[in-house]
Amino acid sequence: MVLLWPTWRVALAGLTYYFPFEGRMTGGGNCTVGDVKVTHGFQLHCNALGDESNNLEVNWQDGTGSHRFHLDALIAAICPPDFRDLEEQPVAGFNTYIGSGTGTYDGSAFAVANWTFKDLGEPGKDHDTFEITIMVPGIGIVLNIFPACTLEGGNHQAHPE
Repeated sequence: MVLLWPTWRVALAGLTYYFPFEGRMTGGGNCTVGDVKVTHGFQLHCNALGDESNNLEVNWQDGTGSHRFHLDALIAAICPPDFRDLEEQPVAGFNTYIGSGTGTYDGSAFAVANWTFKDLGEPGKDHDTFEITIMVPGIGIVLNIFPACTLEGGNHQAHPE
């Protein structure tokens, strides 16, 4: 007899038999790092090769003005298993989304972004975190939120599918 409890994906992932490619993370929020105010919103799937719609928008304001990154293509994604179930309801088996993609920076193509979003329980405010680096050829790094910024408002939500 095999007994599969609600977090069976997490247990199997720990045994390297299963890796959660069907999950997704949604949400958004805002935080301030120094004099940079950043807001973001997203719906991202764990399977970068799938045909699901992936969206990420990041807006920030710094000493040079207001800026925007819009994701055009998800290049890589990983949702590593987490055994602590910090994401709470719904139980997704992961609480971290690590991704990379290309898009536009202030309307110009060829920007590259790398990010990590964490769903660390409810409410998202004062718990959930994100880090992101956005690079533009010929310019360099235009946004670097590292180490992780804790949400001052908003929420990240891991979903099992």
